[in-house]
Amino acid sequence: MENTHKQIAWDSIVCLIVDDDKFSRTFTKTALYQIGIKNTKEANTTKEAIELMRSFKIDVILLDQQMPEQTGLDFAKEIKAGSLTGVKNTPIIMVTVDTKEKTVLDAKGIGIQEYLVKPISPLALKKRICTAFGIKQERV
Repeated sequence: MENTHKQIAWDSIVCLIVDDDKFSRTFTKTALYQIGIKNTKEANTTKEAIELMRSFKIDVILLDQQMPEQTGLDFAKEIKAGSLTGVKNTPIIMVTVDTKEKTVLDAKGIGIQEYLVKPISPLALKKRICTAFGIKQERV
């Protein structure tokens, strides 16, 4: 109940986009920019993502499922298991073209807060980020 009136300082959020497709990262970054999140980090691989998480405080992770070295689900399992210091409780939003029920259920089972199917809209992304942070959006 307390979170109902909580506000998000969109310009202070640091978002990590983990996706092997440059176009998808650029598209997502543009959507984030449109909702007020201007501080983004981009990773082409999960290895790059780990380096960025070690170097910066990340507030939310947007994670693709289908990547060459390691799936998004496997990477999320690592994060949620606490194998990386200080990021275990970072909200993760799966952003993928994978709509298989098993993938969606596995994501929820791991502890991924939200699931968003590409192509994404800024409004849908904003809603998922609010939900991941436990904030109810006011209807306008």
